Amino acid sequence: MVATKAVNAAMELRSILQEEGHNCVTIEESSKTIDAIYHETPEMVMLDITLTKPSCLDILTKLKAAPSTRDIPVIIITAGKSVRKMAKCYSFGAYDYISTPFFREEVLARIRNIGYVCEKMKGFEKLLVRDYLTGLYNRKFFMERLAEELAWAGRYGEPMSFIILDIDHFKKINDTCGHSCGDEVLRQLSKILIMTLRAHDVVARYGGEEFVVLLANTVPEEAITVAEKLRVAVQENDFTCGEDTTKLPVTISIGVSSTVGNSDPTPESLILRADHALYEAKTTGRNKVMFSDTLHGTGMHES
Repeated sequence: MVATKAVNAAMELRSILQEEGHNCVTIEESSKTIDAIYHETPEMVMLDITLTKPSCLDILTKLKAAPSTRDIPVIIITAGKSVRKMAKCYSFGAYDYISTPFFREEVLARIRNIGYVCEKMKGFEKLLVRDYLTGLYNRKFFMERLAEELAWAGRYGEPMSFIILDIDHFKKINDTCGHSCGDEVLRQLSKILIMTLRAHDVVARYGGEEFVVLLANTVPEEAITVAEKLRVAVQENDFTCGEDTTKLPVTISIGVSSTVGNSDPTPESLILRADHALYEAKTTGRNKVMFSDTLHGTGMHES
């Protein structure tokens, strides 16, 4: 949870939240709020309505415009009930408000209510955008999010990277151990991806044994590091099926692409370049990471 407020009030609010078991980060400089939210990926944000440079509305606007932060609930902290200001905050996407001086029971009740609504919304979302087998995002949701993140990156001049990965010799696992075992490998791999990736990365099952990852605000060097971390985590994991404790030799090949150095990137060009890199990784030995910085597959780099 990130709270931004005048120092004394922020300390009081922080004390209330921590006594209830919440982790709270206080940001005293308005200009650092956005970066802190990107870094902390909080479950909830509290903003002082009197913030300046940038203002509360400026911060709220950016949070609600960015695909990676738009679903984080925002509570406005106000010393009074200014109808005009609060109406603007609500129209910009704020969930609720808390008035100072703080009344502990009110603060906690509003947080509980917002948390309850958010959990219900996550339940509905899971039915619509999740892959039935792995629990990861499905391809349709991922493609929509990719287009949104790419537009956002272009608008604000931020880098973005894309990863596609494929299980090596997956057909052999299905043929030798059975499709139920193959499904179990997919589920285990999905858990590894979630545990290894950063909280703000978006991972989805692309189809069959292929998975994709969207890395917002990530340059090529960082993306390659993330991809290599995934490769090693999979290689070192003990994959098993059912009650059989025999370790299955599961590895992955990975292709990486980025918006950096491309004047007008599109979702299709990002995917195509990463797919070329994945093909190169497959045909040159598997269990490796390849990066492509051109559309036609030349300029390949191995991690």
